[in-house]
Order: sequence, then C-alpha cells, then structure tokens
Amino acid sequence: MTAIIKSKGVLGGKPRISGTRMSVNVISDYLTHGYGVKEIKRDYPHLTDGQIDVALIYLEKKAATERKSLESAS
Repeated sequence: MTAIIKSKGVLGGKPRISGTRMSVNVISDYLTHGYGVKEIKRDYPHLTDGQIDVALIYLEKKAATERKSLESAS
C-alpha cells in the first residue's frame, strides 16, 4: 500500500511518496501552478495513479488541518 512517509536521511525529512524520492511538495507545486494529474504523470511517468492519489489526499488533509488551526486562532 502506498503511503506518505518521512525519513530523516531522505529529502531532508520532507514528506514523500513511499518507495520513491518524490516529495509531496513537488505534487503541491504542480497544483499551485494550475497543473493537474495529467501533467504530473507526463513528467513523472514512474508514478502510479495510486501514488499520486495518496499524495493528493495527504495534501488535502494537510490543508484542512491548517484551515482549522487558522479558524481556531481567530
């Protein structure tokens, strides 16, 4: 099963897709710049749909947590 993991010795401990050196930040950058799964798969054909999906879910949960944190600080 694909997961998002962090390892001190890999990518400086940044979250990445398990079994790869693909940082979740790369996926986030694609989305931020208006690109989608099609462009990610074009540029990183070794990533499976499942790996991309798990990264998208991770980013969605992270954003929701950050929104809740901001709302409670208000």
